[in-house]
Amino acid sequence: MKKVKQVKGFVIAEDKEKRLHIFSKDEWSYGAGFRYAEWDADNMQEAIDFIESY
Repeated sequence: MKKVKQVKGFVIAEDKEKRLHIFSKDEWSYGAGFRYAEWDADNMQEAIDFIESY
């Protein structure tokens, strides 16, 4: 999973299938295999909207 963007303390990451996953900054620091996404999004606008509404 690759970190794409960071917004308001959340990390937006993209997997191999080009899906976006939103993690809290703390959750992202746990490392691959140990972190769980707060939300999954189909596009960047959906991810940002989720973060703005959090």
